[in-house]
Amino acid sequence: MSRLFLRFYLGVIAILFAAWLIQAYVFRRAALENNIPVIEDILAGGARLARERLVAEDQEHWPEALAQLQQQFDYPLRIVSRADYPMDTTMAARMDRGEIALYRGGIIVALPQSNMLLELGPLPSFAGPTQMDITVGLGSVFLLSALGIAILLRPLVGGLHSVERTALAIAGGDLSARIGDGRRNLKLPLAGAFNTMADRVEQLLSAQKELLQAVSHELRTPLARIKFGTELLRSAEDPGQRTKRIEAIDDAADQLEELVGELLTYVRFDAQSDAADFETCFVGELLEEAVDNYAALYPHIAFVVELTRSDLSLHTLRTGLLRAVGNLVSNASKYGRTRVVVAASDASHQITITVDDDGLGIAQGQRAEVFEPFKRLASDSSYPGAGLGLALVRRISRRLGGTVAISTSPLGGARFTMTLPKQPTQNS
Repeated sequence: MSRLFLRFYLGVIAILFAAWLIQAYVFRRAALENNIPVIEDILAGGARLARERLVAEDQEHWPEALAQLQQQFDYPLRIVSRADYPMDTTMAARMDRGEIALYRGGIIVALPQSNMLLELGPLPSFAGPTQMDITVGLGSVFLLSALGIAILLRPLVGGLHSVERTALAIAGGDLSARIGDGRRNLKLPLAGAFNTMADRVEQLLSAQKELLQAVSHELRTPLARIKFGTELLRSAEDPGQRTKRIEAIDDAADQLEELVGELLTYVRFDAQSDAADFETCFVGELLEEAVDNYAALYPHIAFVVELTRSDLSLHTLRTGLLRAVGNLVSNASKYGRTRVVVAASDASHQITITVDDDGLGIAQGQRAEVFEPFKRLASDSSYPGAGLGLALVRRISRRLGGTVAISTSPLGGARFTMTLPKQPTQNS
């Protein structure tokens, strides 16, 4: 992290320094290109008059003529050798053509029929900042900018250091590690997002661990029954005993198969499904199908389906929703005495599905527990099942972007309420 910050900061400094040099160069070129022609035009008249006065005299009288001219000018006049003034080809060509040129802070012009130059100057300085002043000023600005960037980046770098340390701690096995609540970290949105992610990961791993422990416990019972039945089968003395013990083994195998199937379904709905699995379906048809799947198993129960509108539709994962509603219907049928009512209604952007029974209901303190995997009420021991039905209902509801809750039914038993959006976001 420190190397990353150092590389970034050095890169910023290099960019500022390059911008400083480029600006200074561009300003100097622009100032010269714009000002030189103006200065030459302004002073050209005086330079020509001085040259003509000298040309009118013989070369041996140039010193006297120059002294007289000096009295008419406020800046020095000199006659210099052209050999003492090295020039590039462009400047030399201008001198050969007899042009007036600004050179070395003064005005020069070639004297005809000689290798001499007339120099007017050095000229007085123009008002305003010099090139050095501008360079130093801009350098100070860029230095302050670099210092300001360093100050602004310091909290960010400190926060990233905290993220790095916490990530390494989590990678090392400390799942409880979190980014602290220091002033720097509070200003870093990444810290909050990282802590949320870490909380979610810890919860998922904890839930998976608990689920694995519960699965291990639940698998022991049917496996023990199968093993015990096998031992008894070896000692059976007549065909009737063998048949009875084989049926006991079959029942334990069926229980084991049901448990494995529930586990596979439970895990499958923890993952994201493709968008292609979502489809628009009529709620009434889905509720009727869920009731039909269980009505034959509970002939003593009167099933009723109620709809506020016959055309209620929902864009959803139909297979998952059918499984969730079916589990609620199955649960209500187990605990209901004579009646189960499945109803659906709609609001502006959501569908509400309720399943009521006329059983004993669920106590307030136990309502949160029934949605946990393998969490079964004390009175459940006489009923078949793996203890995953309601946990699967909650998982499917969340997968479809909705919720499920328990309340007291008007029939006297329990009411399960699923609330689903008509156009769900695909949540895990």
